[in-house]
Amino acid sequence: MIGRLRERVRGIRVVQASGRYLDSPYASIQLMLAAGGGLLFLGLLMSASTTISASVHTTGDAPWAQLIREVEFIVLSLPVFWLAVRMSPAAYRRVAYPALALALIALVGVLVPGIGVTVNGAHRWLQLGPLVVQPSEFAKFAILLWGADLLARKESLKTLTTTGHVLVPLVPGFVMVIALVMLEPDLGTSLCFMLLLLGLLWTVGLPYRYFAGLLLVVAAAVTTLAVTESYRMERLTTFLHPNLDPEGAGYHTIQGLYALSSGGIVGVGLGQGTSKYGWVPNANTDYVFAVVGEELGLLGCLVVLLLFALFTYAAMRIAHRSQDPFVRLVASGAAIWIAGQALINIGYVTALLPVTGIPLPFISNGGTSLVLTCAVLGMLVSFARHEPAAARAAQRAAESGSTARWVGMLRLGAPRSPAAPRSSVAKQAAAAARAAEVASPKPAAPSVAGAPARQRDRTARQPAVARPGTGQRPAPASRQQPGPHRTAGRTAARRKGA
Repeated sequence: MIGRLRERVRGIRVVQASGRYLDSPYASIQLMLAAGGGLLFLGLLMSASTTISASVHTTGDAPWAQLIREVEFIVLSLPVFWLAVRMSPAAYRRVAYPALALALIALVGVLVPGIGVTVNGAHRWLQLGPLVVQPSEFAKFAILLWGADLLARKESLKTLTTTGHVLVPLVPGFVMVIALVMLEPDLGTSLCFMLLLLGLLWTVGLPYRYFAGLLLVVAAAVTTLAVTESYRMERLTTFLHPNLDPEGAGYHTIQGLYALSSGGIVGVGLGQGTSKYGWVPNANTDYVFAVVGEELGLLGCLVVLLLFALFTYAAMRIAHRSQDPFVRLVASGAAIWIAGQALINIGYVTALLPVTGIPLPFISNGGTSLVLTCAVLGMLVSFARHEPAAARAAQRAAESGSTARWVGMLRLGAPRSPAAPRSSVAKQAAAAARAAEVASPKPAAPSVAGAPARQRDRTARQPAVARPGTGQRPAPASRQQPGPHRTAGRTAARRKGA
């Protein structure tokens, strides 16, 4: 026990002396777990704080009904996260096309009467036994894998040299999925798909002139979709002038700002807020950030922003340190997706953007969104454990038997290579063989007589060396340095003559 403690203290000193924490091979794993775990913990707290009021004022259920439903999805998210951590990047590439096909079938299924669940005129959900799922959330994850695999294959084939190969069939695939989502209708989720597309094209290195043109096309499409529907147009005008109709269209925006301002610096206390009881609409989903500002204050809002910033940095770090183009594309796309969705949600809660009605990742109450964000978190942790530095460190730790306890419990080290010893006996034998090889002296170079025939021939054919100052003709090398067999023969002849 004392020896292990000394090794850990010595390792801490080495890390401190060598420089920075970010040089550690497991830094990406730890940063991603810290960001995701912190956001999930805040989400659990806010779910416990807001679901009671949501059950009473929104659905009319028992006070604990929504909280119990949220706990069920949390329990379902844990094995999803664990499976996502254990999957390799190659496994994610294999499931990309089947996942996209399943997502397309589900998006079509929500539009079929009798299969899809309709709430307030929107067809966005499917009833799977006791669970109600939202296929568009799963479609984000599926199309991210598909787009990254498509671009990675083209990069390996060296076909990303022209803009046509970059955009086709990537852009048509995204347009098809966005069209199905808009039939539900759901403009907020469509914006998330556009963020995914822009993130993939930015990562793959689309030229700036084409990227700027695509941004203009996306802005024009969003504007057209906003003005073609009356309720979207109303949201746009309310964003510009929320005080014109404070009891109608501007009610959401004004009440969200009231909740944020009433929290002050430290908030009124967790669970002590009053705006969630019928004042702020959808306090447990769309406007949960307003409740965070009221109950946890400015400090709580800053913690949420810092955790999302840490999540984005960790995902971009994984993308930068990976050598696999598929991992780089997926990690950067996931970072832009999660960070962009969080900025959109926080933006319309703080009246900086029009209301779109998309959840805040990790924190908003929602079953499918929570499961998918946990899957994304586990996938990024899996990519982090396959970083070259983490893989080498895990391999060295496995061979020496000095793996850190938290790494061993979570099995976050890179998978052992097939050539590595698997059992403890084999590892001990391999270590003993290496020690014996190091300790044993190197064999001396063989003499000419003991060398193979080819080496003796090369020695015999070497040019003779004349003795300086004698004027004698140099003798052959074989006569200058006779081998043991020649010396033995001459000695026997002398004895016979004697």
